[in-house]
Amino acid sequence: MTRLALIFISCCLLLATTPTATAQPYFDKQQGGQSRSKGVTAQQAAKKVQSRFGGKVLKVQPSGNGYRVKLIKKDGRIVSVFVDGSGKIKG
Repeated sequence: MTRLALIFISCCLLLATTPTATAQPYFDKQQGGQSRSKGVTAQQAAKKVQSRFGGKVLKVQPSGNGYRVKLIKKDGRIVSVFVDGSGKIKG
């Protein structure tokens, strides 16, 4: 029983630390990174938030007249920030 538990824990740790090949890009596929109303693109919003807060961008979704950018910081905290159409970071 102890051997089985050790194998299970080892597999879980291995899977948790291995990057997945099927990870989706951080910007919304439907939007395709295009600008919304001649404002910032999803990629520009992601870069702007990442440069301000650091960490890794998890997802960028269209929201109203801008984008909601979700990222994970080095300390493990998840931050969600709104970038409006002009590129201003709010919240």
